[in-house]
Amino acid sequence: MGWLVMVGALALGIAVVVAVVLYRQRPDWPLHQLHELRALLQHARELAAQTHIASSDYQHLLSQIRQLHHLAPQAQKPMYRLLFHHLHALPQYDEVTQARMKNRALQHIIYLVDEAVPPFLIAHNDEASLSHYQHVWYAVLELLQARQRYSYASIQLHKATPNASQSLNLQQQILVKRLCQLQHLNLEDSLNTEIDRLISQLSNDAERALATEAPLATEKSLATEKPLANETPLASRLALSQRVNAVILTVLDNCLADLLADFPAPQDDIFNTLSPLHEPRNSA
Repeated sequence: MGWLVMVGALALGIAVVVAVVLYRQRPDWPLHQLHELRALLQHARELAAQTHIASSDYQHLLSQIRQLHHLAPQAQKPMYRLLFHHLHALPQYDEVTQARMKNRALQHIIYLVDEAVPPFLIAHNDEASLSHYQHVWYAVLELLQARQRYSYASIQLHKATPNASQSLNLQQQILVKRLCQLQHLNLEDSLNTEIDRLISQLSNDAERALATEAPLATEKSLATEKPLANETPLASRLALSQRVNAVILTVLDNCLADLLADFPAPQDDIFNTLSPLHEPRNSA
């Protein structure tokens, strides 16, 4: 009897593997992955501006990543495992480290979107949508890179690194330029309003920095540069960075919403969607 049980268990295992392989060959599997990616974008956008993430939100975020890891093609699975690694210990760190890790995770999510969207559009011979997506994605990528340099310069200034204020001033200017470029994408009014607020805050920070540095430059006795942390605290700059992250995620979410308008989410128990989307497009 023992060998019959073993044979039965082996046959059942083979059947499960075959079933999974067949399901992964279904044409709507990549489509469901895109809808889950959009759900992840929306959830990440909600969490971007939060200093402290609630335990329930945090666990739901990890569940979404597990679901996407399950849906992803084999070649993409390591990227989801790395994203999970970035986030699984997030609550254990201080605010500055959490902000840095969230920024890294955001970059990871953007690249995951780019791994999934172009192959899907190419498979559907949708060259117009592919061209539009690439235009949006490169604008988002340039903004992300500018935000990364701004965040790094902010931390260096907080550490009183030599020449940090000049570096921060330069990165503020570049970040403003990238935000202005993003507005050329014909965004929603609410999103343009938020970008205008960010640009205004960055410009005000730059003016305060110049006002603080001007008298210092005339004092010959100063051998070192005075950090501007008291004028524009690191926490304020990190909060601004997270608002930029929210803008990035919103732009990508809206882009995906437009692309998926003609491709509704598959209705199938096998997928077990964690974050069903009820709106075709979310406002900022």
